[in-house]
Amino acid sequence: METHEEQTSRRQESRYRPMGELIRGLFFILFGLFAIFAEKLGLAQFRISPTTMSIAGAVLMIYGLFRVYNGVRKLFINRN
Repeated sequence: METHEEQTSRRQESRYRPMGELIRGLFFILFGLFAIFAEKLGLAQFRISPTTMSIAGAVLMIYGLFRVYNGVRKLFINRN
């Protein structure tokens, strides 16, 4: 049988993981935006073609959106 402290600790731990997914997702979205717009804004120069960087940026943003969706779903939709 679990004590009250173990249950509280488990609940807090289960809240931190979705928040981590949200933060990770936001970072991936930001990296995707950087990959797409950095060269156009003169912030960086890449050694690969702009088309490839746009594709990589789009993939990063899609993955970031997936992470954000999972984090939001676990935080707000699947409450027990």
